[in-house]
Amino acid sequence: MIRVRKSEDVPASLLLANPIAYDGQDVQAALVIDQDEKCYLCEQQHRQNFQVEHLKPKTIYTRLKYTWTNLFSACPYCNGRKPNDYEILDPSQHNIEDILVQKLDLVNKHIEINTLTPGSQEEFTVKLLKKLFNGKNNIRDIKGQRLYDDLQREVIFFLKLLNDYKNENTPDNKQKIIDHLDIKKEYLAFKYWLLKENHFYDEFESNVVWNKVERILNELKDK
Repeated sequence: MIRVRKSEDVPASLLLANPIAYDGQDVQAALVIDQDEKCYLCEQQHRQNFQVEHLKPKTIYTRLKYTWTNLFSACPYCNGRKPNDYEILDPSQHNIEDILVQKLDLVNKHIEINTLTPGSQEEFTVKLLKKLFNGKNNIRDIKGQRLYDDLQREVIFFLKLLNDYKNENTPDNKQKIIDHLDIKKEYLAFKYWLLKENHFYDEFESNVVWNKVERILNELKDK
């Protein structure tokens, strides 16, 4: 889970006096662009298989049902497993990758997620991500196992790229790493912490700013 963009242009269907749907075609289209066709929770590419999800549960925060800032795109797996009473960090307002340490323990086949800052939203976010990747009570169902397997393949491949670059510091090997840090790639949070863990962060820092720089540039334009 990383920071995601949130367009300031509210979809027209949400601006109606009495909106009839929170997941209209214009809402879906905007979310697909904002989130680079990925689930905002697991970071897996959802392509055409996604749902419009409420960050703050619509069953509790009924007034936010049609509020643009409360809507995100999630895969059915994550949306179906996010409890209604969880108030997690807003990924459009926080640099999630800097707040949560997200690592894959290849030996124990377990996701390690911890927060660097205290807070109830941080703790709920950690709890949710652990549930998504490790399963309920650390037991994965078939869908959860497929998510884990997919993450594991990507992590192993990225580690190979880092190792190749360490052994042979060439522009080509460096570019391969940069390509896999593109905003449209999956599981960037885990790659972010792999760079830190393997002492490559300083070299690739400019490639992992993702949605942070865009916000800063926009703020500078407005001044």
